[in-house]
Amino acid sequence: MCGIGGYFLRPGGAAPADTLDRMERALAHRGPDGSGRYADSQAGFVHTRLSIVDLAKGAQPFIAPGEDGGQVLVANGEIYNHAALRQSHCAGYDFTSNSDCETLLALWVRHGTDVVRQLRGMYVAALYDPARDEGLLIRDPFGIKPLYICETADGLFFASEIAALRAIGLGDAPPDKSKPDPTHAACIIDRQFAPDDLPAFPMIRRVAPGEILIIRGGRIAERFADRPLAAGMTDRVAPTIDAFEAQLHNTVEAHLMADVPLGLFFSGGVDSSAILAALADLRARDGRSEPILTYTVRFDRSGDDETGVAASLAAGEGAEFVDVPYGKADFLADAGRAAMACDDAVADYAILPTLHLARRAAQDVKVVLSGEGGDEFFAGYGRYRAGLRALGAKFPTRPGPALRAGLFGDDVARQLAARYDRASANMPGLLLRLADRRAALAALQHHDIDDWLPNDLLIKLDRCLMRHGLEGRTPFIDRQMSAYGFHLPVAAKIGRKGGKHLVKSWLERRLPACRPFARKRGFTVPVGGWIAEESQTLAPLVARQDGVAELISADKARAVIASADGRGGLLAWRLLFYALWHQIHCRGVDAEQPLADILAARG
Repeated sequence: MCGIGGYFLRPGGAAPADTLDRMERALAHRGPDGSGRYADSQAGFVHTRLSIVDLAKGAQPFIAPGEDGGQVLVANGEIYNHAALRQSHCAGYDFTSNSDCETLLALWVRHGTDVVRQLRGMYVAALYDPARDEGLLIRDPFGIKPLYICETADGLFFASEIAALRAIGLGDAPPDKSKPDPTHAACIIDRQFAPDDLPAFPMIRRVAPGEILIIRGGRIAERFADRPLAAGMTDRVAPTIDAFEAQLHNTVEAHLMADVPLGLFFSGGVDSSAILAALADLRARDGRSEPILTYTVRFDRSGDDETGVAASLAAGEGAEFVDVPYGKADFLADAGRAAMACDDAVADYAILPTLHLARRAAQDVKVVLSGEGGDEFFAGYGRYRAGLRALGAKFPTRPGPALRAGLFGDDVARQLAARYDRASANMPGLLLRLADRRAALAALQHHDIDDWLPNDLLIKLDRCLMRHGLEGRTPFIDRQMSAYGFHLPVAAKIGRKGGKHLVKSWLERRLPACRPFARKRGFTVPVGGWIAEESQTLAPLVARQDGVAELISADKARAVIASADGRGGLLAWRLLFYALWHQIHCRGVDAEQPLADILAARG
């Protein structure tokens, strides 16, 4: 796992001074094990490396050999089927390493862009052919790894994080460079993340999941999309427990490709328990005796603490259980660091324990598996069942708590409401819900797979882990596993006892102690109570922030923080997060200080 950045220049264009130096510094946390770069008169690449595969020879950039070679690649990610692709598509290519990323360069040199759709893994990559002044930018089809671009009169600039582009002065707009888009800001407070078409900073946008950009002369010349779910399954999807087990074992085994130690983020819930059980099965099959390292966060004031259950499950599977406590003192120290990590703003309160777990896991391992994607591809969320109702269907596009409470000014409120109305128009109508439940469910899942998953959950996972030089892998988000889950019949996804029916049925057979069909309390971070205890200090500090004042009156902002304990905790956290994010990313305040000090700083 790594960081990448660089540019493709237009004729006569020039990069800002010290572009690659400044990008490298901004991306250093993503690749603490080394760095490399390439530059000629028309393009420049920088790579910061976290060594996972082929530790000795896997440094980047890679440059294609031979008389007609010279093509260049920098990449961030893992290609799990690279060994098979070398055998089937790269005979005779003079590889210099066993790196999975070098395989991508060989495939491009030999076969062009079509082979991208055969890659199994998580990746973003930049490739360049200096002889033709042609480049390529790609992002994996589910958006596991991030990539951002900024088009200017000088050319196209790209990076793994927004911060690396802003480090060279891109994305700001006169006359006030500190102001992000107000509708974007309102979206963060109301729904905790923003969609692809609503960037915080002018000109900087995400490369969409599965997007393939061909660059000629420093401009985007062509666009393609890699959409593995659109094609359907070539074989009939078998909705059986044994078929699911085979798919799960296959994807978990693929995600173990590494030359460094691995661990597992383990909550004791359905998805992480399924991964743990599969890991134990594979270990037993291969006769391995090394323990599986599991990491579980424990809150010091949560009534929903299930750490004891997680510890028992881990012990039963022969895993080593690492209990990672998290309390109010951690929250006060880490809230600013979490906002710093999420340069692409995500106000998901799960960033707090995720960042904390990553810090602890990085002491032992370089890679962790995580359960993201199980709910989206196997229909685990209650909102799917609610969205299929004939009457009173509830959709994820409905307004959030801030808009419903009338917190925003009239102009911002109208713009935000209009966005929700447009998105709701794409939700399954009554006739579809009655006549074709499979198509209706697919529409609801697609919305989350295209929006919620890459723009909230995967940004959170990437930024929190990479802040500590830790790679995160998601076996449920996989070209094969995801397509299998998505194309299952409705009955295999939603049963009488809720969603993820097939996953839970397998767990009931394989790991009954998990009690997969029991009612789950969900993952709750007690952030509202912590904010409430500090509300007398925090409320006036949040209310006076420039970024907050542009959206919400001081009286309303103070009232939100004051009502944090109870049902208002989620909204209070989002407002607090945005105030911190604005201070750090728009006003340049140092994140390495206590929460109140960040808010009090003038920048």
